[in-house]
Amino acid sequence: MAIGRMSLINEADRYLTIAVDSYDNWEIKGVIFQGESSHGTIFSGFTEMIMNMDHLFDSVGAPKQTFQMRCLSGSDPIDFKMQRMKRVDRMGKLKTIRICLRFRYHASWQGTMIWDDGNRTASFDSELQFIMITNAILQEDVCEGDKAIANILDPEFFENWSLSLSGDYMDISMTEGADVLSGIHYGRLISSEASEEFIRTGQKASFTVKVMFREHNTWQGMIYWREGKVQQTFRSFKEMLYMISSVVKLTLAEGEPMAAGKS
Repeated sequence: MAIGRMSLINEADRYLTIAVDSYDNWEIKGVIFQGESSHGTIFSGFTEMIMNMDHLFDSVGAPKQTFQMRCLSGSDPIDFKMQRMKRVDRMGKLKTIRICLRFRYHASWQGTMIWDDGNRTASFDSELQFIMITNAILQEDVCEGDKAIANILDPEFFENWSLSLSGDYMDISMTEGADVLSGIHYGRLISSEASEEFIRTGQKASFTVKVMFREHNTWQGMIYWREGKVQQTFRSFKEMLYMISSVVKLTLAEGEPMAAGKS
């Protein structure tokens, strides 16, 4: 459902400082600061970071969320309390990235990233592009990271990268390694702690995704939750992550659910 696109806010509220303290194979940890505040929000994982960022922007009313995030039938929208802390040093132990988010159109994000003391910048048109650029920035090999960022910023990157996905099906599981096509480790992208818990307990949260379109540097398609036996369309990579996360939270809290409609 479309909500609205205009807002009047303090321009500083559009800026976030991401103090990245550690990064290892898609597992990211650190603290987010809004504006010039010394009170930060702790995150563990890309998805938690994205959700916290959405919550911070929601708290000031801008950039306006133009679509409400949907969830899969049988699960509930993610509702978690942000973990706050006071930290005088707003610099990350590994890297510090500044974000200026201009819009949240297309159930996604559009903005600018600034790092290396303001000497380097990159614009992103979706949270998928944001995630890929962040991964490249945090690579230990600077030269390889630079090449990856240049690739990602190429207008044809997502078209070529996603071409093999269009019309095909992709499997996503919390307990498996990196996806062959995209290179993304979804278990760690959602939550490395949750992924380890799934492996330890033998629980499952698995999905089949069909990417049907690749507009606005993100994905649009259909996601099928195997254990719950329900499916839903998604309008962006971010919305897909929200759906998977709500299932992960439900499964860890209640165990593997029955198929929809069964008792």
